[in-house]
Amino acid sequence: MAGSERCRRARATWEVSESEPEVEPESHGSSAAPEGSPPAAAAVRPKRRRAAGEAEARRRERQRWKEREALEKREAAAAWRLLRPERCLRLLEVCVDPGFLEDPGSDIWIEALRSLDCKHSIEPQAIPCSITWRRNMPSIPSAPDDCMVKTEEEKEVLVLLEPADFLKRLCSLTQTFVDASSGIQPDLNQVLPLASLEGSSTKTYSLAVIGLDAYRCNQEQNVWQPLSPGKQSPRSQPGPELFMTQQEILEAQVVLQLWGNIDVQLLDTWQEFGEHVCALTKAIARRPYKSQLEMQELSFCTAGVSGKGLRVEKDGTGLWQVWKRQIQQFNRVSPATAAAIAEAYPSPGLLVQAYEECSTEDEKLLLLSNIPVKSDISGKDHRVGPDLSRCIYLFMVSTNPDLILDLTV
Repeated sequence: MAGSERCRRARATWEVSESEPEVEPESHGSSAAPEGSPPAAAAVRPKRRRAAGEAEARRRERQRWKEREALEKREAAAAWRLLRPERCLRLLEVCVDPGFLEDPGSDIWIEALRSLDCKHSIEPQAIPCSITWRRNMPSIPSAPDDCMVKTEEEKEVLVLLEPADFLKRLCSLTQTFVDASSGIQPDLNQVLPLASLEGSSTKTYSLAVIGLDAYRCNQEQNVWQPLSPGKQSPRSQPGPELFMTQQEILEAQVVLQLWGNIDVQLLDTWQEFGEHVCALTKAIARRPYKSQLEMQELSFCTAGVSGKGLRVEKDGTGLWQVWKRQIQQFNRVSPATAAAIAEAYPSPGLLVQAYEECSTEDEKLLLLSNIPVKSDISGKDHRVGPDLSRCIYLFMVSTNPDLILDLTV
């Protein structure tokens, strides 16, 4: 009877424990389990401990992932602060060739350069009398002692030429493309010899000439000044560059711009040269900030810092005004026309849905053309028209970023 009572207890125990995971029976039988403890509960406890350990590991992994994400956000915010316009000039260094210091007028533009909140240094350049820029970008340290500065050379190079030298080079350039047959690229090395310079293909060169008009006027006076026969010498004979017309100089500048992407700045004084260098320095310093703005998904903000934006509430109030303002950005679109289109299609999604319901391409192009517009000024009603309807359709569906929307420009 004792044996049958023990069997009933074991059967009752297994019936109660049906909700627990199924466990393989011990090979030694029921006598191997300690007396007074259910065999299934004893086998499940290690699995529960393993599950608790796995949950703790997952929790720690989530915590580490959140910490990494927060660190990346802090580093991105710190890098963004370095690129802001009020701080980007501090990271830029202007490298000036010592040849500039030989001219007494260079003190004027050097003083203008000192007024900027950026560094400048005097060091030899690959091209005499040239200016280059480099950016000293500090890395975002993960620890206080890990801060490093990364130096990057900018692609811009500004070269200063004397008026006489500039005219001689232009004259040589015009001779090459006048003698050459059509379709042959002119020899730009006549103006700026870059073939022997390493990495010149990755640079963007520009030229600056100070006092060209004054030099030409002075030389013309010397040419027409009569000389006694005893004072004439081969050196006193004017060169062909002095007989270049203003049109020939402009044509040579166009050749430099189109074939070599070389811009030429003709300046009158050292003060103008200093202003040009300062403007170019500011543009180079702010380039990474503008690039970051363009890389954002939406570079504009509906509620701008300047207060000119449109405020959009959390419930969507104001989105219609934003949509109307976006339509108004098209060329020659009045507020009344934008309001008429926005009333017919209150959101971009509804307009795209209407395009999808059209059966032909012509129907899509002319979808908005017959929308009536009520003018507030003349009081006469008119319609949107096919040109604007076509522009908006191409803007909404085209994936080509270089597509010209307005054919009348």
